Amino acid sequence: MSPHNRPWKVLAEKNFGLFWVSLLVSSIGNQLSHAAIGWQIYELTSSPLQLGLTGVFRALPVVVFSLFGGVLADRVDRRRLLIFTQSVATMLALLLAVLTHTGLVRVWHIYAITFLTGAATTFDLPARTALIPSLVARENLSNAFALNVTLRQTATLIGPFFAGVLIARLGLSGSYFVNAASYLGVIACLIAMRVRAAETPAKKESSWQAMKGGLGFVGGNSVILGLLVMDTCVNVFSAHRLMAPGFARDILNVGPQGLSALLGAPAIGALLGSSIIIAIGTPKKSGQLLLWVTALYGLLLCAFAVSRNFALSLVICFFIGALDSVGETLRVTLIQLITPDAMRGRVQSLVHIFVFGFPLLGQGPMGALGSAMGAAGAVFVGGCSVSPSWPPPRSRCRRFGNSIPQVVSNQTPSASYRQSGISDLATDNR
Repeated sequence: MSPHNRPWKVLAEKNFGLFWVSLLVSSIGNQLSHAAIGWQIYELTSSPLQLGLTGVFRALPVVVFSLFGGVLADRVDRRRLLIFTQSVATMLALLLAVLTHTGLVRVWHIYAITFLTGAATTFDLPARTALIPSLVARENLSNAFALNVTLRQTATLIGPFFAGVLIARLGLSGSYFVNAASYLGVIACLIAMRVRAAETPAKKESSWQAMKGGLGFVGGNSVILGLLVMDTCVNVFSAHRLMAPGFARDILNVGPQGLSALLGAPAIGALLGSSIIIAIGTPKKSGQLLLWVTALYGLLLCAFAVSRNFALSLVICFFIGALDSVGETLRVTLIQLITPDAMRGRVQSLVHIFVFGFPLLGQGPMGALGSAMGAAGAVFVGGCSVSPSWPPPRSRCRRFGNSIPQVVSNQTPSASYRQSGISDLATDNR
C-alpha cells in the first residue's frame, strides 16, 4: 500500500475520528432496526407485499424531501442540523420500542414511524456527507469519503448479526431500545465538536434557484448522472435483502439467526471488497470493471434464487456483497471528489434519491412480484434484470474508465472535473 493509500490515517484527525466512530455505532443501530422491522412485519402479516411496503414508506420521504434537505444542508449550520435530525430519530425509535413492548403496535404504526424516520434521514444524510470536508484536511478528503462508504458496509455487516441475537434474546422491543440508545453517541459527539466554517455561496439564492442549480450541476455532468443511473438499476432489482425473511423462514428454514447470517454474509463480502479497492487505489479500467461487476452481480442473484442449501446461499451472498461494494466504493468516491463544497448538500440529496429513494420505491413492485411468484422468483427476475441493465458501447466504456483515475488523482474536486475532460463524455452518454 502506498503512502497515499492509507485511508485509516484520516481517523487520527480528532473531529473526523470521533464523528466516524459515533456514526458507525448509530448506523449499526439503524441496520439492527431495519432487520427487526422486516422480521416484525413478516411475523404480523406473512406477506411479501407488505414487507415490500416498508421500503416504499422509507422511500417516499426520500423522493419528496431530499432536495429540500440538500438545500438546507448548504444554507444552515450542518452540525446543528444533524443534532436536530438525530434527536428526532431517537424519539421515533423510542416510540416504536414502547409500542412493541406494550403490545399495542400495529402494522400501520410501523409504516408511519418508518416514513417519519425516513423524512428525518433525508435532512440528515446530505448534511452528514457535506460536513466531512470541514473535518479533514484536503489531502485526506478522498480517504474520508471512502471510509464513509466502508462505514455503511461495516454497519450492514454487524447490525444484522446483532439483530438476530437481540431478537432471539431481548425480543423486538429490546432491539428498538438498543437502536434508540445508539443515536446518543452521535448527538454527544456533535455537541462537543468544533467544525471549520464551510464555504459560503458568493450570492444569496432562493430555495428554488438553489434546487435548480443542484439539478443543473448533476444533469450537466454526464459521469455523475451515469453513475447514479447504474447504481439505481442495480439496487432497484436487487431483492435478495428485501426477500431475506422469506428465504430464512420459508425456503431455507433457518429462523431469525439464519436471517442475520443471510444479511451479514453480503456485508462481510462488501467490507472485503471495499477494503481491497481502498488499498490498491482506483483501477485504470474502472469503467470496464463496473460493467463486468454489474453483470456478474446479476448472475449471482439468479444463483441465490435457485439455491436451497444454506451454506451455498451464504457463499453466494458473500460474493454478491463483494461485487456490490467494488462498484459502490468507486462510484460514491468519484461523485464526492468532483463536487465543489458549496454544492455537496444538493448533490448528495440527489445521490440519496437515486441510490436510496428509487430502489426503496422499487421494493413495492418487487414485493408484489414476490407475492405472485414467491421470494425466489422475485430475486431470480431481479437478477435477470440487473445483468443487462448497463450495456454501453465498448468505446464509451474505455473512455469512461480512463477518466476516473484522472479525477481521483486530483485533490481539488472542482478542478478535477474541469481537468479530466469528463464533460467530453456527454455526447456519448446521451
